[in-house]
Amino acid sequence: MADRDARREARRRAAHRRVEPDAPPAGETALRSKPVRITVDLPPELYRRLTRWTQDAAEEIDAAKLPFAEVVRAMIRAAGDPDVRPRILSELRQIRS
Repeated sequence: MADRDARREARRRAAHRRVEPDAPPAGETALRSKPVRITVDLPPELYRRLTRWTQDAAEEIDAAKLPFAEVVRAMIRAAGDPDVRPRILSELRQIRS
């Protein structure tokens, strides 16, 4: 119990430091070292689109198969591209309106 409280306090202090004016980027103060697992429920049509896209991408890079996890990670990294960001934001606006 004390160990858990100590970790919680360390996370709280690290989060507080990130809002200070000269704070280092979050990645330099983060305590997490294990990957974070997420689960996404997709409607059948989006799942089919993801499957087709993944199969097409595998053919284009001459791979037998691509795991969805690798594809999603690549998509997340690509989302940081300033040319891709406006398209993603546009999609999100449409979904939310």
